[in-house]
Amino acid sequence: MKRLNYLLILVAVLVMASCTSTDEKLRAMIPNDAVGVVKINMPSILDKAGIKKGEEKDATLTIPSDLKAVIDQANANIEDDLNIIGDVVNYLPESGIDVGCHSYVFLTKGVLQAVALLPLADEDKAKEVVNKIAHGKMKEMVGIEFASHLDYAFAIDDNVLLIARKNNATDDEASAAAKNILDKSKPSVLDNEDVAKAIDAKDSDIAVYVDAKGLPLLFENLNLGTAVGSISPATIFEGTGIKAITATINFDDSKQGDEKVAISTDFICADNGLYSLFYDKVVATAASGNASDVLENVPSDFGTYFSIRLSGAELMKMPGISKMLEALPVDGINCGDIVSSLNGNLVVGLEKIDEGDYIFGVSAQSTAPDVVVNEIVNFASLHGQPPVFNANREYQYDTSDGSKALVMNKTNDVVYLRCVNFVPSSSAAEWLPLVSTMKSSVMSLFKLVKIAGAHEGDLCWGLRNKTHGEGFYFTEDPNENVVISSLKCLCWREPSGMGAEEIGLSDF
Repeated sequence: MKRLNYLLILVAVLVMASCTSTDEKLRAMIPNDAVGVVKINMPSILDKAGIKKGEEKDATLTIPSDLKAVIDQANANIEDDLNIIGDVVNYLPESGIDVGCHSYVFLTKGVLQAVALLPLADEDKAKEVVNKIAHGKMKEMVGIEFASHLDYAFAIDDNVLLIARKNNATDDEASAAAKNILDKSKPSVLDNEDVAKAIDAKDSDIAVYVDAKGLPLLFENLNLGTAVGSISPATIFEGTGIKAITATINFDDSKQGDEKVAISTDFICADNGLYSLFYDKVVATAASGNASDVLENVPSDFGTYFSIRLSGAELMKMPGISKMLEALPVDGINCGDIVSSLNGNLVVGLEKIDEGDYIFGVSAQSTAPDVVVNEIVNFASLHGQPPVFNANREYQYDTSDGSKALVMNKTNDVVYLRCVNFVPSSSAAEWLPLVSTMKSSVMSLFKLVKIAGAHEGDLCWGLRNKTHGEGFYFTEDPNENVVISSLKCLCWREPSGMGAEEIGLSDF
């Protein structure tokens, strides 16, 4: 028995040593011009998903039938594009990927924009899978096995599989770029201690470091629009003085129901940047307010909610705000007075109901709600729509064709405006995760996630202070494995006919 124990310990040590060596090799391949790095703890994620069974050498992989069904339906929706994440997951059991080691994804602005580096236990199996995905046999180019299909390049060398999104590159250019990566021809970005510290965060299933310049690439190439919608948050950070964002993602595997994906984010920002100035002057000085009061007159039917605490008076002092409001094509209304009165929580709810058509609700705390209401009533009257009261004593304004109506009113210190061409089922104030996130955050995003029109789960994130944010994803079915649900979200693609800008689970 002792001898068996010693052998098991020896095998474990050898496996760990092998993965350590593989990890060092992959890290050395990430060039110093990378603008983002993602580290994926494959053993932990596959264990928590229940996909991997048994010890490393004898492990078997099984993709659950419901996840395969989502991937198959997503692939059927796509006419001339690849569902790379879905295909990799689908072929994982036969891929030859070494699922006992970490994998990496990095972003660059070069020939290959988004690059995945996957360690291999069996190169021959990996080649067979690439041939299936790329619709043809791999061939040797510049000393490596290479294939391309549509916008993607595939390369295999020295037990590493490279999958990359090409940036309008020819096969010659893409194969040469892949060769340079696999040959470790540049110093690694992980020689930077700040980057290495971020992606080596302890106890994380996924760790992320993204330079501000890499955010557009992150959302464009990694199908994150599936979770957050078609408006990329990357645009929010341009020119703000935010230098980088780090994040850790951890999957709860308690197997007790109500499992969550915990998301922790941190901003690295300049002290004198626009973001710091905005936060210190506009956000930090705002009244804390009551999240429930602000949400009371916003329907719970929307798929997306965004909230922020702000001081309108301080916002008006920010560079360019007054001129921007003066330039708005809304003659007859004093936008400055309305903005100046805001103090506390402001929330916007959005839902797409048709191609290019949205319903919305806006609710905000105001120090002068009567002023806001009067400005809007006078503006509408000036343009031929005098106030009309509905049964709830709200100001209601109908469109000329009767297809949509707006209602407006105030309750105490809250002013609200919303579409009423639908019957709201309940108030957003009854949605406890949304209320809880708003109460603990100065800025928050809540996103209902859909797959094939069905509610799959909810994504919620809140900025707790200037640099730190926390969020979570939880499934609609509390008994569903949250890792499998997350993989469904990453693998899902809407029908091609919707257009590239609208690919996602549910659009803003």
